[in-house]
Amino acid sequence: MKNRLLIFVLIVSFFTISCEKEELAPEQLSFLKIYDDANYNASYQPVGLQYNENKYFILSERSILSSDFSGINLVVTDSLGDFINEQQLEETFVAPTKSLIKIGSLLYFFCMDRNSLRPYLGTVSTDGTVTTTPLNTTASYPLAANVTAGNNLLLLSYDPNGLNSILTEVSREGDVLQQIGYSIGPGSDVQDAIVNHFTKRSARIPFFCGQSAGNRYYFNGFYNYTLSMVFTNFGDNPTGVLQGQSTDAGLKAAYSTASADFAIVGYQFSDHFMNAKTALPINDISSSVNLFDRNIPEIAEKAICRIIPFNGLNRELVIIASETEGRQVVLYFYDVNSGQLEATYYLGTLNPFTLSSIVSLEDGGIAIAGTTFLAGRFERIYLQKISKDQLLEIL
Repeated sequence: MKNRLLIFVLIVSFFTISCEKEELAPEQLSFLKIYDDANYNASYQPVGLQYNENKYFILSERSILSSDFSGINLVVTDSLGDFINEQQLEETFVAPTKSLIKIGSLLYFFCMDRNSLRPYLGTVSTDGTVTTTPLNTTASYPLAANVTAGNNLLLLSYDPNGLNSILTEVSREGDVLQQIGYSIGPGSDVQDAIVNHFTKRSARIPFFCGQSAGNRYYFNGFYNYTLSMVFTNFGDNPTGVLQGQSTDAGLKAAYSTASADFAIVGYQFSDHFMNAKTALPINDISSSVNLFDRNIPEIAEKAICRIIPFNGLNRELVIIASETEGRQVVLYFYDVNSGQLEATYYLGTLNPFTLSSIVSLEDGGIAIAGTTFLAGRFERIYLQKISKDQLLEIL
């Protein structure tokens, strides 16, 4: 592993909601940090965020000269967002999945070998050390990852030889527990779209996977010629399919609630819709067009969308996060049981902000990571915490 550290300069110091709240520990207060780099041409794109053992871990892509795929970077900060260290993985490892998964005291992600395209499991220790384990699978191109109900890992990948979308359950040690492939159909269009997704020659495709409250597995990927949300029990055929329209319509994010409903964000060309409480066809075939309700015009056409549960205020909520046409990050707070919108909050004013990840914290706050621009042109990582007290004011 490379251990070369870049020097990040703190641009924005943390701020508090109220100067009078001296009884709160500093790490319980809100802050915004932006991390600069002495190399003006450096480019980092956060893809995952977690808080573990009183530290924030920010997994990022970085541009490398040796490949059109993105290299991998891990930034570690303390509980106040102050920079501790950074690790750049060897340029052999590229294309990290767009999530950093916490199980127990360790963090996990998937990536691939830039030459063989073989998937690897990355494990992050509490001090930020990254170890990699190759997976025994014929699939390549890791597209998305999540945690299962049994605290294993779920990986969505692509098999370019068999033209299949591959769903794999992987142990935390990197052993393949079960795997199934579903046919995409003949032709080169899908492979071109996947390669362009990784090399950023076109808009990112909203790949994701997970396990529902009813223990049904699902993935959002290519199936039967189109981008679809596929439900499965690892059988030969899917149990249900929510079909999109090529890559022009479908879902961008989904979260399964305890009641087996879903919170979703969908899109149809440049339009977006969302619903915090809806049923999806886990045992049937349907179309995402049927879910389109009301267009939300403030969401940008190519916006990233994330959905997380939030119970930090003793209320069952989901937070749907996205990006606006005004280049802000927007947070929608929905009541899980009623599906009603409770509040909306925006990040970013003078500088444009993009969204990468959002996580809920044990102290009742939330943290968001993404990029912003310094002097209008230098793209840099930001980390923002919204404390429990600030959330009480928002809600």
